[in-house]
Amino acid sequence: MLLKNGLVCDHSQKIPADVRIQDGQITQIAPNLSSRADEQVIDCKGKIIAPTLIDLNVYPKGKSLSQKTLTSLSKKSLKGGVGTALILPDTTPACENEAMIELVKSIDSLTEITLIPSIKPTNAENKINDISILATQGGKVIYIDSRIDGNNLLKIMQYALMLEIPVVCFAQDIELAKGAMNEGALASMLGLPSISPLSQTKEIAKISQTARHTGAKILFSAITEPQGLEIIDYFKSKNATIIAQTPIHHLILDENACAHYNTKAKLNPPLKDPASKQQLLEALKNGQIDMLTSLQCADYNSQKDQVFELASFGIDAISYYFALAYTYLIKPEHIGIQDFLMLASKRQSDFLGLNKGEIAVGKDADLMIIDLEAHTEISDSFSPYYGQNLGQKLDSKIEYTIIGGNIYGEFYR
Repeated sequence: MLLKNGLVCDHSQKIPADVRIQDGQITQIAPNLSSRADEQVIDCKGKIIAPTLIDLNVYPKGKSLSQKTLTSLSKKSLKGGVGTALILPDTTPACENEAMIELVKSIDSLTEITLIPSIKPTNAENKINDISILATQGGKVIYIDSRIDGNNLLKIMQYALMLEIPVVCFAQDIELAKGAMNEGALASMLGLPSISPLSQTKEIAKISQTARHTGAKILFSAITEPQGLEIIDYFKSKNATIIAQTPIHHLILDENACAHYNTKAKLNPPLKDPASKQQLLEALKNGQIDMLTSLQCADYNSQKDQVFELASFGIDAISYYFALAYTYLIKPEHIGIQDFLMLASKRQSDFLGLNKGEIAVGKDADLMIIDLEAHTEISDSFSPYYGQNLGQKLDSKIEYTIIGGNIYGEFYR
């Protein structure tokens, strides 16, 4: 396959070039490559050729782990430019044994994108699973949340260091998070129980100190508190290996999206007040945020279409991931496209030790061909972006997604 006349763009370059793909990998990059006999040629004139995105915070629909939900997730991911997704393990059934790791791997062989299983380190009896075996079977990271007790947390961090496997953590004190939206004036006005910022910041401090003590590598999966980023910066200055990841929605929307009891905008962590959102945008510009995520956690519409307190948390946005980022972050110049690709592809690839995330000879041919002049229509009426100021259209459109040299485009029709 030969991609002709495109603008090759990744974290380190933005140049006019052609790209040749053979056997699932990039084999040539040059200004003017000649096509070979029987070679498929894609004219990318006026288009950007970029590495596909890698999302490290993904759940299948309803957190149900099955062939149906993962196949559906794969097709949505293609539309949004996501070529690799880390499937978090606290699903039904939970990814806590060899059979579940094998299930994800077997479904991965049937889907278009790459699905990577993660490891749930403790079972229902709060005993530590055999992390070594699960890692050997293909679990790429250990996933923890703040329900884990201190003794198990220390042991898991020690296992992670010994096995040279990273830890992904959702930092939230569940006792302080038994609310429905961000703590503040709007929650009071709506009469809704709120979630304190302390629910995140205190857990960041606790887990960061454990990571510093053990030397384990940890990624906080959804940092939305500006003070949380300050705590992480402190521990980074003490040589702790900590990565801060923030959902794009908390950089685009604020808690006012929840006005009128709009359950479409009920997320966890909750959307912040406008001042905090602005602080997060500043943190994005000054490099405090290391990675971005679509926070994909779709639920069934029946679980969203309820009174606000009873409605489920979550958002179905992976199919609009690149278009949302381009419309609300890149085009308004909060961040450059190359910086975005660093935060949404290259660093994730490095974190997981993948051969992806950039356009270079020998790298996997996981690419997206983007038309920045076209538009992506939001068809999901349960999206918080449906009917926003831009109507139901986002700037840019992914015309083709290429995964391992296989090209997909019919999903966008």
